[in-house]
Amino acid sequence: MVTIKDVAHKAGVNPSTVSRVLKDNKSISEKTKEKVRKAMQELGYVPNLAAQILASGLTHNIGLVFPPITFTDRLSEPFFMQILSTITNEAKKYHFTISIATGNSVEALEEQVKLMHLQKRVDGFIILYSELNDPVRHYLMANKIPFVIVGAPEGDENNITYIDNDNQLMAKTAINYLHNNGHKRILFITDDLQSEVASERYIGYLKGCMKLHLESKPMLLFDRSDPISVEELTETIFDFGATALIVIGDVLSVRMIQLLSYHGLKVPDDISIITFNNSTYCKLVHPYLTTFDINVENLGITSFKQLMDIISSKEQSLSQKIFVPFTLKIRESVRNLKNSKKSSI
Repeated sequence: MVTIKDVAHKAGVNPSTVSRVLKDNKSISEKTKEKVRKAMQELGYVPNLAAQILASGLTHNIGLVFPPITFTDRLSEPFFMQILSTITNEAKKYHFTISIATGNSVEALEEQVKLMHLQKRVDGFIILYSELNDPVRHYLMANKIPFVIVGAPEGDENNITYIDNDNQLMAKTAINYLHNNGHKRILFITDDLQSEVASERYIGYLKGCMKLHLESKPMLLFDRSDPISVEELTETIFDFGATALIVIGDVLSVRMIQLLSYHGLKVPDDISIITFNNSTYCKLVHPYLTTFDINVENLGITSFKQLMDIISSKEQSLSQKIFVPFTLKIRESVRNLKNSKKSSI
């Protein structure tokens, strides 16, 4: 069996250094940590979890809380599998494991989180959604349980670490890009009017329209389960004379293309679409979607490391608002109307 001494010998450090690396001690440089972790991997070293729990009081397990499944398509978004994979891989580097909490409501999620905490199964939580008056967040704060939120700030900003993209800036960037391509009649479409991410992006849409003196419209709902909602959405697109749509995510964009096609509109020839997430759905069919890469890997890694900092410091007060950079991926779903006008003259 491989021991700490074997790892120390291969990495060229003292056994005490290996022990501190296992605890992710801040006194050890990242360079040394990487060297020790590489030695562990090459030797196949597996820490004695029981001994670690006794020594540190930690379970070496993190709870990952998914958003409430309030509609069937919510967890079909590739974002959740991507960030789960990223956080799991990052946790392995620290010899941590991941437990998942899901439910059909925030109340069901709260019950799962309470159980995981009371049974001492986790050291902290990463919440993959952000809602106002969320009972899960209130429970964690009341019991001083370490946690971070991946999502837009929604209450208690001075007491919680939020990791997210700048959603308002993304939407403003979308407006600017569309306007530079000759679009002036632009609508914003989501599948969840209560989503804080959708609200943040819609504010960015409004700000972008205001700055460029473009007419804006209320956030539009695309709910496939409600025929009346779909009909109202379609009527608004035609009545407004929209030339471009900002759609909340890639999956919804693919369904939007199908809806538009049913009504005789082709993307991007008749109407353009710009969206968010840069998932695998963007390149499933033509036209490939012009979309924002929200850097899911960075979101996952940052959220895990921030939680580890809170756990090791034992202070939830290490609150921060961290923006992860995004990138616009220009593909085929936006038509340049300026070039079209020039060619028609």
